[in-house]
This record gives sequence, C-alpha cells and structure tokens, in this order.
Amino acid sequence: MKSRVTVFDMQAELCLAMGHSVRLQIVHLLRDEPKRVSSIAEELNISQATISRHLAVLRNVGILSTQRQGTDIIYQIVNPKITDICEAMRTVLAERESQRSEILQNF
Repeated sequence: MKSRVTVFDMQAELCLAMGHSVRLQIVHLLRDEPKRVSSIAEELNISQATISRHLAVLRNVGILSTQRQGTDIIYQIVNPKITDICEAMRTVLAERESQRSEILQNF
C-alpha cells in the first residue's frame, strides 16, 4: 500500500527541523548574509561539530543551501520567507508576554 505525503506531513517535517533553539539561532544569523560553519560556530559559541549537525538538519528539509568557496562551505537560507515566519512567531510570543504582564499588573 502506497502512503501519500500530504502538505501537513511536509509542514510537520519543517516544524520539527525548526524545533530546536540552536537551529532557530542559525536561521536568525543567516537572515542577512550567508556564512561559513566556522563563523556560525564562533558567533553562537558552539562547537563546529554541533553546528554542522544542525546545519545538516536544516539543509535536509530545504531551509538551507550550500555553496563551496575553495575549502569552505557557505550556508544560506533558500527562501527568505522562513525568516519572516520566525519573525512572526517572535511577534506572537512578544504579544503573549505583554498580555501576561497586563494580567499580572491588574491582579
């Protein structure tokens, strides 16, 4: 029996890939310009091996692409809409925190 991949399956796969704070930080760093693994690792203060594993996850779901420059591999965001989605999520979180603060102040 053939299983069908639905848009919801693809969305879930994308959400799972984005479901780690280090990966969200990587996407945030790459929003303005492509970067080398070493640069990402240095900026996040995380080992290159760990960063490489997270980059592989993001690349496998199509969020990032690579380009070789000499011995370096440069990572970049494939579709800038992914950063818009991340920004929208942060806006929702900020609004939620603001509402919580208002409730606590009125208590």
